Amino acid sequence: MKERTIDVIHKPLLSLGALAVTLAVVVLVGRADPTGAQTFNPEADFTVTNPEPEVPSDVIASFDLPIGDVNFAADINFFPREWGIIPGDEIPIGASVGTVTSGATLGLINSPCNQEVPVVFDMLNASLDRGDTVSMDDEDDSLTEDFAEDNDGNGLDDAIDHYPDFIDRIVDEQPIRRSAGITIVAGTPVLLQFLIFEPGTLVDDLIPTDEDLGYPSVTFLQDAGDPDLDPSPGVITDFCTPLTVLNLELGETADGDPIMVNPQSGTYTFTAIAAGLRDSDGDGYENTLDTCALDPNVGNPRVQVDGDLDVDGLDAACDPNDDPAAGGTDSDEDADGYSNRQDNCPLHANGEAEDNQADEDSDQIGDACDPDPSVENGELSTVTIEKVVTIGDGTGPGGPPSAEACPTCFVLDENGSSVGDGDDGGSSSGIIIGIIVAVIAAVVIIGGGAAMMMRRREGA
Repeated sequence: MKERTIDVIHKPLLSLGALAVTLAVVVLVGRADPTGAQTFNPEADFTVTNPEPEVPSDVIASFDLPIGDVNFAADINFFPREWGIIPGDEIPIGASVGTVTSGATLGLINSPCNQEVPVVFDMLNASLDRGDTVSMDDEDDSLTEDFAEDNDGNGLDDAIDHYPDFIDRIVDEQPIRRSAGITIVAGTPVLLQFLIFEPGTLVDDLIPTDEDLGYPSVTFLQDAGDPDLDPSPGVITDFCTPLTVLNLELGETADGDPIMVNPQSGTYTFTAIAAGLRDSDGDGYENTLDTCALDPNVGNPRVQVDGDLDVDGLDAACDPNDDPAAGGTDSDEDADGYSNRQDNCPLHANGEAEDNQADEDSDQIGDACDPDPSVENGELSTVTIEKVVTIGDGTGPGGPPSAEACPTCFVLDENGSSVGDGDDGGSSSGIIIGIIVAVIAAVVIIGGGAAMMMRRREGA
């Protein structure tokens, strides 16, 4: 049985420049106007495949958004703190810990957002050594980014057995576990990472930090959120609904060693907190999809020619010339290097020669065309989804697995403090779980610096 509550937050939880503060525990980019026409109705679910107490079990998490909804702006996931989690340092680096399968809907090369793209990540246990890092850039000029190379020849991409250096610029905390997967999208390697921090970790003042919620799952997609990152034009110009995500987290390795162990008999609550993108003009299309973000659209940006007779990506609501017979076919109206559908100010030059898509208030309307760059347009609506799962017959006392069932598990005592086998500066354990809807956005990060939809709508 899922419970749902809806709240409205009157200030953005995080700017995307500060998504940077904690990309993925909150992949936040916006706020949706509750008085407008947009809808945001995510469906989330969690399934424990073997509900027997104190045994390893896979956990499956899913997240779905129907076509026509605004896309997600945030996905915050909490795994019950009673779960028995094996420390990341106890699992061999490179061991398979799960699979993420997603279905993304994209707009390519200034076309309508209607291209369905499947993406699969094989997730591997990854290094927690923050002193042994790898760059996301191609520093050795090999034409492949360093993180996707195997420079030490051990059969693992360097982002698996080295710690990506940008993470500490976003969240300067030691994770207790990290998993990472690399897949190729449009010829470019894309990195997805899940990092787990202890319950109660303060990520941002407006993000829930209640220890009782459990372990926050933090998602990183490429280096989005890195304060040192500059956006640049790319071939993927939109990312919209519908979207689906299925995240399989393994309970044990291929060799039969446990990765996570069910708690004792009882009932436990998984929590997902999601937020929908903002729609400043109330026309039902989020600012990131809407080329006329301050004027209600004439057409549907998912449909070819609808409201865009000259097929230049600009809706007729703000296109200065929508007549193809009169030369109204300019795919980059302001000639700033960003195509109309990728540009957060398509009628005002703000490319790499100007402020490069700067967006001070992170409302996905660039400073160059925002009536007030310091005040967000719209509000962020959030949805909290809770799923209660039963372990055993559900009548037991509850609590983490016993030391006999999971001698190396990380657990919390009644006061919320960590207890158990590991004490290595916080890197002793954790869980890699969550809906991770953000994985879909990973397909939007391709080609040179072609930015993730959320990244490209934010400035450096």
